[in-house]
Amino acid sequence: MKNKRKKYSLGLVSIVCLMALLGMHVVNTSESKISAATPLEPDYKMMIEAPGINKVSTGPAATEISGNYAFVLKLTDAVTYEPIGNPKVRDGYQGSPTKVYYFNKDDVAKPDEYGLWIKNAGLYNGRSVDVKFVMDTMNVAPSNENTTPYPEFPFFAVDPKDREKMSNYEAEKQNGDDASWNDLYFMTGSSLGNHRVYYNRGDRIEYHYEFYYHDTQKELKLMGSWNFNNINMQKKTGISFNELDFKNFYVMNNSVISYKAESGQLNMSSSETIMNDPSVQVTELFSKEQFPMSMTYYGEAGYSGMMALMYSTESLTRIAPAQPIVYGKRNSANHDDPAYRELKYSILQGVADNRKENRNDQVVIETEVPEFYNISDVKVLEYGTTIDRTNLFTINKTGSKLTLTSVDSTSDTFNGSLFDIQITAKPNSKFNFNLTDYGYVNDANNLSDNGFMLFEMGGPNTKTTYTYNGLAKPTNTLESANVKDQSVSQVRYDGKPIGTAKEDLKIPMGGNIATSFPEAKDLLSSYDVDTENEIDRPVTVSYVGTPPDISTKKPGDIVEVPLLLTSSKGVETPITVKIEITQTIFDLDIEHLDAETGAVIATTSPLPSGKEGEEYVATSKSISGYIPTAVLVDGVDKTPSPLTDPLSVTAKFVTNKKITFKYTKLRTPMIKADFDVSPTTVPLGGKATYTATFQNTAEAPTTWSNVSFKIDTAFPDKITPDLNTVMVNGVALEVSKVDFNSMTKEFKIDLSDLDLDRKEVVIKYDVNVAVDAAVQVVSQKYTVSGTAGDGSQVAKQSNSTSLNVIRGESQLNVIYRKKDENNNDVKMDPDRDAITTQKDGTAFEITPETFDGYVLDKIIVDGQALAEPLPTSVKGKYGETSTIEFHYKGTLLITSAPSLLDFEMNEASAKDLRVESAKTDKDLVVTDTRATKQKWYLYAKVTEDFKTTDGSNKILSGILRYNDGGTTEKNFPVDQNQLLTSPDNFSDTKYNISQTWSAKGKGFKVEVPGDYVKKLGEYRAKIVYTLSEVPDLP
Repeated sequence: MKNKRKKYSLGLVSIVCLMALLGMHVVNTSESKISAATPLEPDYKMMIEAPGINKVSTGPAATEISGNYAFVLKLTDAVTYEPIGNPKVRDGYQGSPTKVYYFNKDDVAKPDEYGLWIKNAGLYNGRSVDVKFVMDTMNVAPSNENTTPYPEFPFFAVDPKDREKMSNYEAEKQNGDDASWNDLYFMTGSSLGNHRVYYNRGDRIEYHYEFYYHDTQKELKLMGSWNFNNINMQKKTGISFNELDFKNFYVMNNSVISYKAESGQLNMSSSETIMNDPSVQVTELFSKEQFPMSMTYYGEAGYSGMMALMYSTESLTRIAPAQPIVYGKRNSANHDDPAYRELKYSILQGVADNRKENRNDQVVIETEVPEFYNISDVKVLEYGTTIDRTNLFTINKTGSKLTLTSVDSTSDTFNGSLFDIQITAKPNSKFNFNLTDYGYVNDANNLSDNGFMLFEMGGPNTKTTYTYNGLAKPTNTLESANVKDQSVSQVRYDGKPIGTAKEDLKIPMGGNIATSFPEAKDLLSSYDVDTENEIDRPVTVSYVGTPPDISTKKPGDIVEVPLLLTSSKGVETPITVKIEITQTIFDLDIEHLDAETGAVIATTSPLPSGKEGEEYVATSKSISGYIPTAVLVDGVDKTPSPLTDPLSVTAKFVTNKKITFKYTKLRTPMIKADFDVSPTTVPLGGKATYTATFQNTAEAPTTWSNVSFKIDTAFPDKITPDLNTVMVNGVALEVSKVDFNSMTKEFKIDLSDLDLDRKEVVIKYDVNVAVDAAVQVVSQKYTVSGTAGDGSQVAKQSNSTSLNVIRGESQLNVIYRKKDENNNDVKMDPDRDAITTQKDGTAFEITPETFDGYVLDKIIVDGQALAEPLPTSVKGKYGETSTIEFHYKGTLLITSAPSLLDFEMNEASAKDLRVESAKTDKDLVVTDTRATKQKWYLYAKVTEDFKTTDGSNKILSGILRYNDGGTTEKNFPVDQNQLLTSPDNFSDTKYNISQTWSAKGKGFKVEVPGDYVKKLGEYRAKIVYTLSEVPDLP
């Protein structure tokens, strides 16, 4: 069926983005009659009854929302548009620069982003903001009321050139007047003019806004308010909603709006058809990076209609003015430019769009520049445009202070404005540049600010005071902020040359200034630029024209010479120098005074004379008994450090008038001499160190030169100084300066080359005591003597020192060592090392210790090995021998063997007899102490067979057996070696072979045949044990 239209089919919603601090919102809660409207649908609720909602009464507000951080969508000259995707575009009207972008359902359904950039769309915290409009979904049904199969969704991209145009009626204001194209800024949806789009009930469009700083393109979290207008039965307006209550929402206390909140979505509508009335308005305070919205057409079923959103700034409740924002400007004009040194800045002042009854009663903006500037020019523009709003203020300029007072802050023109107040100040008579008070930057690394004065115009320098009589405190002041790199004005300053003329400049009569001073800078004591900045240097100094002619001038006349100082940037400063005309030849007075009395003690005759400027070197005199100690030129001390003799100084004729030499009488030297020896007791063969310390302690001035040092007492026999150890103040003295007479035993040191006037002298030297010297006490003194300033000899004898020479004691270290498996010397076990101490010369005789399993291998005495055969003891004397080393080597030995094997056969029998074991008096033990152990072999051999001991010479042969654990016992034919044992593990040191013997096991056995019974008696045989390192011993 063809859709029908009704004349009330256009539903408009207005939005506002005035920023405020969310935590400071308070609303008027006065009571008024509440509408009896009902919810749109059964599952909708009345918004005025929502939990925590803020109800606004009619009439003036008693509270306000802070205007700080206001965000205003403003159609400024900088606004541009950039489509995202490929929306269709039509002119706003014929020949208009304004474009209307149409978005369709097919392109919205594609995965690519689809929308529109609005560049420089508004201002937030003083920074330009870009807004991105993004289409999310379009759920629309076909409609034959449109030129396209499906309704599209328009966005009005109003061009700044159309700001005031009224062409082509597209919308109307809340009061019913036609809206200008400026009022269509940020409008979405159908218009009343050439851009009508019709929707069917249930058609839903979802989109969102994103916010970015224009300069960095960084996404920001925007804090502000959205004002929804014309929420009526024509549409459902949806926004995201995840809150627990409605504390950030404002409605009138007669609101007819109903809502439904579910699944993170808040839908608002009304059962009324009211338009352009506060009862169908909602304000939401928000803090979001994105602001999602939706519109669902809800007109009468069966009829198509239009729906749209318009941007509006008027809020339900009062919003205070914003904090003023200061923008410092950069003035790079140089000194030749008329605008040079002008201080420029602007103040951005936002005034919220309030209803008539909530508008400010007065707004006053105050700002102040430094006292050395005067406000010269003020202009007020609508921000981002060339529209002049200066006539909205009364302007009062008083020197460095400026006050702008609103003419009528309740007017429609003043309300809702964003003022750009542009200020220029010029230097006044107080301007006197210095590096401290003018914020000047002298930093070559700061390319931006180097050479500029920086003036902070934010903070207390700029503030806004507003009055709204509806508040308990009607008048409030907002102070601007100091914002780095924003609120500071930069003013170029080209350094001004400065210079100081020399004083007492003179030129001889008949001279020539250009000849005497070929360089104009020679007339100045100093010159530079007041900035001390290298970008203004160098400064050149020049004569202004030709220097004045002085050929006719007489002595005493003063001539003024004009000079010009010019900086590297061309800044010029004139300066005048005065020169006195003088005579040509001048004397220089020289005097010689006693420093203590001031009496004249010598004269210089004749006095020296010369032309002005000539140099003269004056020298002190040699005066007996005195020493020059100071020189003054015109009363100024020019004494060199250190002092020299003679003193000399350079002076100039005319420039200098008098030279004064001062002399001080020399004082007689007073010598302090100390003598010390360490140690004070030395054994024969030892040494001691002597220290002589002396100094001239007389007060300066005093001289003591050609000093010599002599030991007063001759050295005893065999006690001598070591000439190579003589040190003077820590420095070795040349041997040629030291003398020791071996015959007279006198010891002298020549110190004549040293400057010893008042210096402390420390002489150190060693004395050696021979081992065969006599035991004695050596007592000595020394005498130092030198020449005083008057030529007399001044000497001083030291205190006496005593060196006790004694017979010494020495130690004897006796050590015992063997080799370990790594061939290292280690102590013997047990440790027999010993250290003994005796008087030198005491005789000793050391017999080496014996150690089981070891034999003495070598003897080392004080590092020297004794020749073999080694002695049985070592003899010597303490003091001559210090160390004796006895070195042992390990052996493979039979360290124990039984001297008797007693088989105790006490019976006779005709049967064979066998004895399984024998009694022994000792164990059979092998000891292996070799450092590197190897396998060894133990043999036994019968050298004499069993024979009676009574002389009857009866013999029992072949009866001895040995069981080594094998299957066959070994017998012992005479003089044949038989292997008793060779252990597989040969790493041990001791092996007790006999401990392995037993009656039923290993060991020696005897077997006597029965037919030997006739040979009864006591028998003995001899057995020899042999230990070998090789097998198969024959």
